[in-house]
Amino acid sequence: MKKIVVAGGSGFIGSYLSARFRALGHSVCIVSRQSGDVAWQHNELVEAFENADLVINLAGKTINCRHNETNRKAILNSRINSTKLIGNAISVCKQAPKLWINASAAGIYKPSITHPATEEEQAVETNFMAEVVTRWENEFFVFQFSKTRQVALRTSVVLGINGGALQPLVWLTRFGLGGKQAAGNQIFSWIHLEDYFQVIHFLMDETSLQGIVNCTSPNPLTNKDFMHSLRKRLKVPFGIPAPRWTIEIGARLIGTEPELLLNSSYVVPKRLIDAGFKFNFPQIDGALENLLN
Repeated sequence: MKKIVVAGGSGFIGSYLSARFRALGHSVCIVSRQSGDVAWQHNELVEAFENADLVINLAGKTINCRHNETNRKAILNSRINSTKLIGNAISVCKQAPKLWINASAAGIYKPSITHPATEEEQAVETNFMAEVVTRWENEFFVFQFSKTRQVALRTSVVLGINGGALQPLVWLTRFGLGGKQAAGNQIFSWIHLEDYFQVIHFLMDETSLQGIVNCTSPNPLTNKDFMHSLRKRLKVPFGIPAPRWTIEIGARLIGTEPELLLNSSYVVPKRLIDAGFKFNFPQIDGALENLLN
């Protein structure tokens, strides 16, 4: 039995990870401001982290909101502060955790429709989210431990059935609005939620991996092709395309940012593939069949 601590573990991804680790017989401790086992207090964190096999930090305000000044501060500060609290707690542990995985995001890479970004890509602050991820990772790597391996997991869109990005797209598709969005040539990088868990499990055993790791399917695809696959899986014969201007208006009406759909994210998991990781769902058709069967 291994000791797993999931910070920010009450959300969409954290709940799934916790359930999967418990199903394997591991001890799971949730750090949360709402309904967790441990509060975001230094002494409680230190006690929770003592002799842990894994600490994974998923904490941070959702980016699915309007990126006004107030929300921008909350998005950035929630990530910086949680990382700092965890690092400070680990630094005084007598038996430090073996592995600290800090969530990060593929949004740090320059948007592209032609060039797949690997971990070797030089990050460029081209927009707000790239700035957030850069500062987030900088805070993470300020900490350097002799007994705790550190991985910044640059994750693309995670597809699951109980939350995340898939549900609203399924709803739109079933109402005949599942056509391409804007030009449709923007690249959609994604990963199945179960593969996300398997990546975490793999990193626990693959002690050679540390630093930056891309967590995304090896087969990103265009927005047009993704929506086609989604319509096929849902048996919806047509989907009305959404021009850019309708996305911009609709995003404002529901309180989110149009760039979340319009930006192109072309990211591949080179380090995982080189280390021998095998995806259960490398192709979008298989992933959607599993999730929407």
